[in-house]
Amino acid sequence: MTVSRRLLLIALSAGTLLSAAPLSAQTTSLVRSDREQTAKVPAEVLVVLAKEDEGKIDPQLKNLTALRRPPFNSFRSMEILSRPKLSLTPGKDAIVTLPNGRRLKLTLLRVMPDGRYKVRAAINRPNKSDYLPLLQVVASAGDPFFVAGQSYQGGTLVVGVTVDPKKKTAQ
Repeated sequence: MTVSRRLLLIALSAGTLLSAAPLSAQTTSLVRSDREQTAKVPAEVLVVLAKEDEGKIDPQLKNLTALRRPPFNSFRSMEILSRPKLSLTPGKDAIVTLPNGRRLKLTLLRVMPDGRYKVRAAINRPNKSDYLPLLQVVASAGDPFFVAGQSYQGGTLVVGVTVDPKKKTAQ
């Protein structure tokens, strides 16, 4: 595996914006109206083992266009390891344990006025309980965003997060 593959890979699907700005107290707290108006929001996490070696790509992944574009199109095999479903509650962390023992922490920061979701994703360090800030996105309902770079069984874990997977945005 090349050094560049070991680096964190981030890809966002259409309609998703990435904010690389440092997190401040203002961006991590929910506006009062958001707390009052927002109930739990369903989410689905897609955990995929991707390898550069020749192999199969799970047919369920073929409809995810983001996985057919760089940097993900360099992977020649992709296997779905799990698809945990969870609920995101504004201001509360939701934890998903990854196959390599690390934990993905998702936090719904805000429901935007246009119906998109501001979400923070972080992964803990190996053998540590603290989390490294990873990214903050504004995601459209039903459109996944992806985080990759965790080594596992000779490949790379690609983690997709879809907030409100039942709701599709108008194209």
